[in-house]
Amino acid sequence: MNNFAEHWEEAGIKAREIALQLVWNQWSSLGSMARSTSLKNKNRVIDPESLVLTSVALQKEERRLTEVLAWWAHDGTGLLSVQRMKKMASKTRSNGKDLFSEYAQLAALCGHRSWNNYAEHENLPELLHNHQKDTRLELRGPENLLLRLRATFGVGAKADIMSFLVSTPQFSATVPEISKYLDFSNKAVRDALKDMNVAGLVRESSGRPASYSTNQLAWVDLMRSKSDNKTDHPEWALWSAIFPFLTSAMEICTAAVSSSLNSFLVNSYARDLIETYQYAFEFHQIELPDLAEYPGREFSAAFLQSINSLASWAK
Repeated sequence: MNNFAEHWEEAGIKAREIALQLVWNQWSSLGSMARSTSLKNKNRVIDPESLVLTSVALQKEERRLTEVLAWWAHDGTGLLSVQRMKKMASKTRSNGKDLFSEYAQLAALCGHRSWNNYAEHENLPELLHNHQKDTRLELRGPENLLLRLRATFGVGAKADIMSFLVSTPQFSATVPEISKYLDFSNKAVRDALKDMNVAGLVRESSGRPASYSTNQLAWVDLMRSKSDNKTDHPEWALWSAIFPFLTSAMEICTAAVSSSLNSFLVNSYARDLIETYQYAFEFHQIELPDLAEYPGREFSAAFLQSINSLASWAK
């Protein structure tokens, strides 16, 4: 096998490994019977819509995820945003609509009527009567900040924005930044921040464009349970970019190794993928190679290097 094919095969294997370890680790943090892996969550806040869509996508790689999804559909669907998940699915490279409607069918069968209109799939595993009945949702810990705020204040832009402002290392962000990172419209973010500013929950800077922040330490202290001597600070992670990057990378690498796409298209799709999600690499300070230095077939090496950098960040 030449270096071109070897690079794509190695990158695909690595992307699959990272994605599976991350989803299993996050399901474990939510109280699932799923066992955690060698990767640690490092207090990175879980994005439930991204986790669900990625888990649906990875079922063919790991069938045990089907049972976990059945458990979550029954017990956790009420903490999901239908519209946010739909928007995320629309940005997925190839089959996002199918992933969304498959979970919608599962949620609808569990009695969540708001998902009925989006349920189109019929060929689902019959696991609803056999889900993890003895397992309860576990929402303690800094990684579950977003879900805890949703459970307390309801599912919507305000809970998500507060979670972001509490856990982002930048401490403050503008409306366009929050909109981009959280997958809400500028209007939804602006309206939510207006109310939150009136309530004194966020601070608005005097500059233009205005940036918004909150008292992070106060919120962390508020979310600490009485039994905790210390609560680690939550850390925001752009799972809505990291997860689709990994699943799309797996798809591209499979096409490259199987030769179902010519090398020109493979390199073009891979380059577009990195450029699409480059903001997430920059947000997390994940090193990327200089793409201009890898023309043509040589780009396979740059793509593998990007996957390896992401793997280091994940660990």
